[in-house]
Amino acid sequence: MNKDHILFGNDIRHKLLSGANKLADAVASTLGPRGQNVILYKRGADPVITKDGVSVARIVELEDDYEQAAVEVLRQAALQTEKTSGDGTTTSTVLARAILTSANKHIAAGASSTEIKRGIDLAVDAVCDKIDEISQPVSSEEEIKHVASVSANGDETIGTLIAEAVDAAGKDGAITIEESRSLKTSLDVVEGFRFEGGYVSSQFVTDERRGTIEYRDALMLITDESLDNVEEMLPILEVAARDGRPLIIVAEEIEGQLLAALIMNRMRNGMKIAAVKAPRYGEERRWLLEDLAIVTGATLISKDSSIRLKNVKLKHLGSVKKIEIGKARTTLADGDVDHERLETKIESLKSLIEQVEDLREAQAYQDRITRLSSAVSIIKVGGATEIEVTEKKHRVEDALEAVRSAQEDGVVPGGGTALLKAARNISIDPGSEDQLRGAQALLEACFAPITQILKNAELSSDIVVNSLSYDDHEINVGFNVRTEKFEDLIETGVIDPAKTVKCALQNAASAAGTLLTTNCAVLRKGGE
Repeated sequence: MNKDHILFGNDIRHKLLSGANKLADAVASTLGPRGQNVILYKRGADPVITKDGVSVARIVELEDDYEQAAVEVLRQAALQTEKTSGDGTTTSTVLARAILTSANKHIAAGASSTEIKRGIDLAVDAVCDKIDEISQPVSSEEEIKHVASVSANGDETIGTLIAEAVDAAGKDGAITIEESRSLKTSLDVVEGFRFEGGYVSSQFVTDERRGTIEYRDALMLITDESLDNVEEMLPILEVAARDGRPLIIVAEEIEGQLLAALIMNRMRNGMKIAAVKAPRYGEERRWLLEDLAIVTGATLISKDSSIRLKNVKLKHLGSVKKIEIGKARTTLADGDVDHERLETKIESLKSLIEQVEDLREAQAYQDRITRLSSAVSIIKVGGATEIEVTEKKHRVEDALEAVRSAQEDGVVPGGGTALLKAARNISIDPGSEDQLRGAQALLEACFAPITQILKNAELSSDIVVNSLSYDDHEINVGFNVRTEKFEDLIETGVIDPAKTVKCALQNAASAAGTLLTTNCAVLRKGGE
């Protein structure tokens, strides 16, 4: 017979805080340039040694189910921070624990948990506004290198490689990451193509961690038709099956019975296949599909062409050395391009630019030229063992996302300095005493990351934190743990993407707020 185990009030809050503390203790030890390694081990598998906080957060499982509930909430906050900004997972966990610890004291003393949460939310908005105010744009290769190096746990080799990749591909250029067969991590720059359109269904995803589809040496079917008829597509699927390469279908729509059949073949039979919805509308969609056909060596199967889907042969399909498909963006590297056909198209577009008078139309043609002429940087991650390669690849992926976040929202002084100074330089107008207590809990928590970084470096935090707390004039000055000196952190490259700092704080506050306003938990043993 199933039995429900129920905890209320302070009893459940105590359990949730205990779970949060255990997760935070494990994750927080990795924070900062002198963070410690953590060994991740599951029976039957090789141990993994890492300084990646999110890897630690992913694996923690506690015996107490109530405590594990808190772990799950904080883990989701950390993963959301990583997904949004590429870094900040450890900071998010440290902040969430600090908010919980401080706010729980007020709730235990009789404060309203709802009002406490409102105060926390008020303070989050104010701190994030201040972060935006002090952020500075990032553009130089050296600044990009610093952002990537910090995100990669101080690995300057990774930082340099990512900076070179960004420089080669351009600010908005395509960069992909793959595993190398050699010991060395290197950079290749090849012809490439990127467009704003993603997979039709997440059931095609091959990399669950990143939520992407990745294939090498893939065939490309490109059409402006809407596809839903299984029988009509069977000849093409048979062609791809005989060839043995993955098949990527780019079409106006892929739906109905056909989509269901493709997903079933992917899930049950392991067929390497993916469906991508062509973005945009009308003439712009047609242009994109034409360009995509050129860079992959495909024949565009069009409603207006003489070639019907049932007559498609292998020669009508394009090919690409590597393709990466996300939810909203697709990147191709090293397609089977006919360079003569490509040059002819580019010259034709240049001629059109000279002929048209409409500036928007001219810009559209120029955008096509840029897209057709673009390069893709491929970072090939090497190592002595599969474990080493996997761990390094994750760090490269996170560092690249951190760079993109920095390009989007700028950078702020790193090492927890921005949060500390932002918290010291804001004003909040709470609507009640309990809201004030909630805001104070959040502002106190903003000191937690720098305190943890100093603790991991075996340095006393009192002098450093007090000094920075009362130095409101030099916003960029902070404590560099590597040199153990107060420095202009922007100049010395100790920087964080502003987006990462904000995401870490917002997600931490959201997770903490969820746990703080939980007054009851029901645990069912032995049932569903």
